[in-house]
Amino acid sequence: MHAVELQSGHFDLLIEFRLRPPTVWQMSTDSVHTTASRADAPRYDVVLLDLDGTLIDSEPGILRSLRHGIDAIGMEQPEDDAMSVFLGPPLHVSLVETFGRDPKDIEVFFAAYCQMYFHDAEYEFEVYPGVSELIATLTDSKVRLILATAKPHESASRILEHAGLRQDFEYVAGSQADGSRQDKAEVLAHLFQALDIDPGRHRCVMVGDRDVDFLAAQAHGIDWIAVHWGFAPPGELDALPATHRAHTAQDVADFILGSDCQV
Repeated sequence: MHAVELQSGHFDLLIEFRLRPPTVWQMSTDSVHTTASRADAPRYDVVLLDLDGTLIDSEPGILRSLRHGIDAIGMEQPEDDAMSVFLGPPLHVSLVETFGRDPKDIEVFFAAYCQMYFHDAEYEFEVYPGVSELIATLTDSKVRLILATAKPHESASRILEHAGLRQDFEYVAGSQADGSRQDKAEVLAHLFQALDIDPGRHRCVMVGDRDVDFLAAQAHGIDWIAVHWGFAPPGELDALPATHRAHTAQDVADFILGSDCQV
């Protein structure tokens, strides 16, 4: 038996072959790292899941708390359709950039919002259809599940506990209680550092329903699954280059586990 060692970029492949029939090829690919799925393994090692608009429909509690914050700063209450801009991005971004409020209003607004939301409104949610099954399937497949949300991490943990899902998540990453670290890219940077995850070495994907999820994934060079059942206004997701588009929780499971080749 002869052995020939081939080196190509970062891949070291050892191919052994016999000179007499029958020809038998044995290829060692243990060291090969690729974002493509293998027949016997999920496409990804690490799955980062957004919370609001991806796992849960939390709109009722959020809107009630938002209106409480709006009253606190003496702002005229927007129409219901206009309130959707608050669902996803950091609250201060919508308040200043969309409604033109003075940055000094942020502290008052945020305090009033938290007073209402963390009192009891955070439990006004429903888990989206198929999400519990999605989480169970990914857990059984030994995928590392991490929550990545702009919501304060303490609140996010309580919500997962209330939904019966907390035990399936390795880590809950979110903003701080004082409103800092709301930017989703910063949330990802925090969890990567906390868990010693290298996006260039581990196969990571962000699953979320808003453009902020795409921008965070793009900032760290990882894939993004666009969830089309969440809070995004019409056309927002269609304009973004998603790795995959999911219209049901089963779509997410199929793509991560490699049973759906749609890109």
